Amino acid sequence: MSRLKPLLLALALLLGAGSACAQSAAALRLGFLLNFSRFVEWPESALQPGAPLRICLAPGDAEMAAHLGDLARQTVPGHAIAVRPLQRPGEAAGCQVLYIPAETPGPAAPWLNAAQQGGALTVGDSPDFIEAGGMIGLVPVGGRYRFDINLGVARQTGLRLSSQLLKLAGTVK
Repeated sequence: MSRLKPLLLALALLLGAGSACAQSAAALRLGFLLNFSRFVEWPESALQPGAPLRICLAPGDAEMAAHLGDLARQTVPGHAIAVRPLQRPGEAAGCQVLYIPAETPGPAAPWLNAAQQGGALTVGDSPDFIEAGGMIGLVPVGGRYRFDINLGVARQTGLRLSSQLLKLAGTVK
């Protein structure tokens, strides 16, 4: 439990941080992706012990894509972070986290299906993200972000989300 306290503090700070400009909003969303990955357990079939944890970004958010490399210098317990921008849903194989921005062209369903077949955590910021089958939806509220979780979809994919993460969510479906 004491090991989780610094992670909870980091996540709480992200929740309270403002987003004065697009660049800081992009950095904030990337911080969420990193912190979410610290509170998820993947089945060994989706993430081997010691293997890099791959965070992928669907197209549509140029600001996030420009800062995606910032995550590559980070680690989560037992895993270095590898980052990968994607162009098509079929490229999501091998991703453990897939961020699908609201600006991604076309419907989210092909991205969600491809990611979930590979055991990836799906995160997005479209208003109906968790209702559409995404796992974690970022919701802007007054210059800040909160997040909602679709626990049923995460469990169907074989992911285990920490109870600490669930406690911080605005809504758990």
